[in-house]
Amino acid sequence: MSTSEHASPLQWWLPQALELEQCWQVAIGPLTLYLKRNLQEWLFSFERDNESELQCRLESNGAVCLPELLATQRFMFRHSPTTFQLKPKLLDRSVVIKTRQRVSIPPGENSVFYISSPVVIDITVQQPELSLLQLPVQRLSDTWFGPPTHHGELCYADKTQARHCLEEIPPRPHRAITAVTIENRSTAILTLDKLSIPLPYLALYGHQDGSLWTDPIVLRHENLQSLSHFQLGQTLPVGLTSQQQLAPAQFKTDSRGLVRAFTDIFQH
Repeated sequence: MSTSEHASPLQWWLPQALELEQCWQVAIGPLTLYLKRNLQEWLFSFERDNESELQCRLESNGAVCLPELLATQRFMFRHSPTTFQLKPKLLDRSVVIKTRQRVSIPPGENSVFYISSPVVIDITVQQPELSLLQLPVQRLSDTWFGPPTHHGELCYADKTQARHCLEEIPPRPHRAITAVTIENRSTAILTLDKLSIPLPYLALYGHQDGSLWTDPIVLRHENLQSLSHFQLGQTLPVGLTSQQQLAPAQFKTDSRGLVRAFTDIFQH
């Protein structure tokens, strides 16, 4: 197998080329993909290992063939493209994170948390570029965030630690990290045990070390019950530039910049 000129074993999202009749296996976190290129077709199969969800796992190696017990999808061409690319994308809904412990922020204070979320992999072939299949690395359950009316929002639910220290973040190639600054500009203590990350409003970036990052965000609480002022952070994480953007934001915020970010009940 030949790789792109700047390919790195850590940057699994870079284009890769396969010769005819070659197979390839790529394991990214709990998801393992199997790919094979034939003269007039590309073959794909995949499996998930739930026990690997909390592990740092990134493997790329030639496979003898596609596993027989897995369902295989076939994509037919007159002449099969030589190159494929696995493009990470953010989820299409906000993700609700339940914190392991309640977090309280006094009036006038702010705090930064680093929260990760699993990505979706867009399997494409190149020249011309064509998206064949999109697979979430992890299957997340649905949850309703907000009051039980049309004012709430259908989200994904995930469990992760809201880490306060950047050095404590484990290297996980299948999850994108969001730096979240929470500002409490109200007159009472802000206490929360759930936090909604508005992923569709964020762009995705890839670091040379293989880590994935989103735009940083600021959530400002101003006595607006469960609504928070939302804005993008002014600077990207250290080591990232706009040239390293892998996927743009799916939506733009409106002029008010209000999102439902916190739970509806605050303990003061």
